[in-house]
This record gives sequence, C-alpha cells and structure tokens, in this order.
Amino acid sequence: MEQIDDRTLGEKVSDSVAKFGGSWSFIIIGFFLIILWVFANSLPLIFHWDAYPFVLLNLFLSLVAAFQAPFILMAQGRVERKQDAIYRALFREIKELVEVDLSIEHEVLESNKKMEKEIEELKAMIEKLKRSS
Repeated sequence: MEQIDDRTLGEKVSDSVAKFGGSWSFIIIGFFLIILWVFANSLPLIFHWDAYPFVLLNLFLSLVAAFQAPFILMAQGRVERKQDAIYRALFREIKELVEVDLSIEHEVLESNKKMEKEIEELKAMIEKLKRSS
C-alpha cells in the first residue's frame, strides 16, 4: 500500500533537519569540524581568522543551535499531533470493542436466565412426573 506524503515543503524541511540534526552523523561531523577549527586557529603556521577564545566559532555554533532548534521543535510537534490522532483512533476502536463485548455479555446473561428458567420448569415437570408415577 502506497502512503501519500501530504506534508508541506516546510514540514519536509523541518523533518529533514530534525532527522539529520539528531543523528550520530551530525554529532561526529560537528565534532571533527570543531576540532579542525580549533587546530587550524591554534597552529602558528596558518593564518588565524578566529584566535582563542574562538568567538567566531561560538557565534557559528550559536547560530546553528538557534536555527536548528525551531526545525526540531516543529518536527516534534508534528509527530506528537500524529501520535495523538493515532491514539485517539485506537481508543475509539477499543471503546467500540468494549461496547460490543458488553452487549454480547448482556445477551449471554439473558440467555443464561432463560435457560435457568427452563431448567427450573423441567425440574418441576420431572418432580410432577415422579409424584404421579
């Protein structure tokens, strides 16, 4: 069964950013880029575009976090809404099954009452037959 993707462009972008931003690939790549940045700006052989305490690096990391966080929050909000709809549908289904189960149980109890009444009538008839013979 083919599933239709009805997400908007913004939702697709936020899902992609959240998927990559929350992955080990992002963490590893970011870690190595930071290490490379620090070494490149610490070695005396290379031009220092961001000397210690690495203000430009801090600014860049803050910008990444500032733009990445809303994308991740949007993606999480969409997932929560989707899960909520699934849970509501599941609870409705369970409620319907319980209602069907209760109606069947009621029918069984009614049948049992009728059978008990018939058994009592049969016992009375048997007693009557025993006394008459």
